[in-house]
Amino acid sequence: MLSAQSRIDRAIQSSLFQEDEILELTLTMDVETVTKDIEDREEHDGTITYKGADGTDVSLSVMLKTRGKTRANPEVCKFPPLQLNFKKKGNYDNLFTGQDKLKLVAHCQKNKGFDDYVAQEYLTYKHYNILTENSFRVRLLRVTYVDTGGNSDPFTKYAFLIEEDEILAERRGKIVSEKSVRNQDMCEHNALDLMILFEFMIGNTDWGVGAKHNMKLIADDSTNRLPIPVPYDFDYAGAIMTTYAQPAEALQITSVRQRLFRGLCRQPGSYEKIFQIYNDKKDDIYALYQNSSHVDDKFKKSTLKYFDQFYGIINDPKKAKRQVLEVCRAKHNHVF
Repeated sequence: MLSAQSRIDRAIQSSLFQEDEILELTLTMDVETVTKDIEDREEHDGTITYKGADGTDVSLSVMLKTRGKTRANPEVCKFPPLQLNFKKKGNYDNLFTGQDKLKLVAHCQKNKGFDDYVAQEYLTYKHYNILTENSFRVRLLRVTYVDTGGNSDPFTKYAFLIEEDEILAERRGKIVSEKSVRNQDMCEHNALDLMILFEFMIGNTDWGVGAKHNMKLIADDSTNRLPIPVPYDFDYAGAIMTTYAQPAEALQITSVRQRLFRGLCRQPGSYEKIFQIYNDKKDDIYALYQNSSHVDDKFKKSTLKYFDQFYGIINDPKKAKRQVLEVCRAKHNHVF
């Protein structure tokens, strides 16, 4: 029998998260049974089919269940995020080799605006990939859903897959930390500050270190000393501005487009070093959005204008002082 380590090695070596080309696949399932199972979240049979390198269809059996919180609320999303559970035994020699349980971010609602949100959030993950390898890899999909329940005709939407926690940790030479941290200051400072500035850049406040809200921690070993936070779930970001995104009341801001810096205070010059990383990566970040064929020109223009405002803050000493350096927190206060 192949060990768990072998499974992880095969998953890392697979091209699934190493290629940027959009992956076309068909997901066959009882759409209503799966998507309406929000409370019990049982697993249901399904099949994914994609074209192999030789052009022939490759079909794999998967078990499907709903996941998530806000996007699993039927008042928000009619189509929730899914988890794809692959059979470990015999899962070799295909694009999904070594994968265990993959998160699939789906379209939420059937109208085009929500389809656009998926592609926009995908780009946000790619944006963070540019800044650090301590980030989740993603793969954009065009999924054709075939309903075995007979309640809907086939339909095609954007979706994307998110790398498994274990795979991320292994390729970074670390382990997934299951321990909680009391506050931000227990994390590796440079990695934490880079992440917090990213959340500030995209206008996202829907995260929390102490509760590990919308983030995972990876660490060198089980002692959990100075873990690295890795964020996910960016649908509340001001850069995307989904119709359902609202900031937490405790933050006292009125819109997700309103940036709020939530980092700890550092020694003079510390944040300026992180600012420089963002300046060094600016051209690559802007090119990511400008060159994308999956989002429209209106989104590109508004998003880059929003990022221009961010760069206007970090490169103006007075604005940086007022919106970052003077609003940092001397001590940690839990929000989530």
